[in-house]
Amino acid sequence: MKNLWVETYRPKTLKEYVVRDEAQRQQIQSWIDDKSIPHLLLSGAPGVGKTTLAKVLFNELDVSSYDILEINASRENSVDTVREKINNFVQIMPFGDYKYVLLDEADYMSPNGQAALRGVMEMYHTSARFILTCNYPNRVIPALHSRCQGFHIEKVDVTEFTARMATILVTESVEFDLDTLDSYVKATYPDLRKCINLCQMNTVESRLS
Repeated sequence: MKNLWVETYRPKTLKEYVVRDEAQRQQIQSWIDDKSIPHLLLSGAPGVGKTTLAKVLFNELDVSSYDILEINASRENSVDTVREKINNFVQIMPFGDYKYVLLDEADYMSPNGQAALRGVMEMYHTSARFILTCNYPNRVIPALHSRCQGFHIEKVDVTEFTARMATILVTESVEFDLDTLDSYVKATYPDLRKCINLCQMNTVESRLS
């Protein structure tokens, strides 16, 4: 089975990760230097790198995979998920400094589920850290906003977006013309994940069609 490009080319370090705002880069670097992060609420459009940033932090902080729980809240969004999966995970002593819960698309979690999550965050604040990602911050209850440091990820500019896609195609030895690549960029921008997947799907015999 072919490797998924979106995983192969996912940034692993802060140096590889593109941040539009230098102040944000310095903020991320300070968490890495301190070897500690607060509870985070990462917001931004789909495909701009919210989950990738969380994984960059895990990698830079050298967090054991045993200390990380990833949940997609668009599929698992109930009180039961919080009580059974999250609560059971964070109550076990961490291998490192903290247990980390990455809750993708937390804005799809039910209000009751979010309220239950707030209670778990309060109870285990000394031994667990929570990273929530969302497309729509207004759908996240105020009690979670107040417990997390907000971090909005801006879309990369279209030139950078195109250059990153072109670099992947060149690395994969895929032939393409700029007009074809431009049509994929226009159809998917600013969702880089979607563009990468579409280009891989439409590469036939080492040519982008």
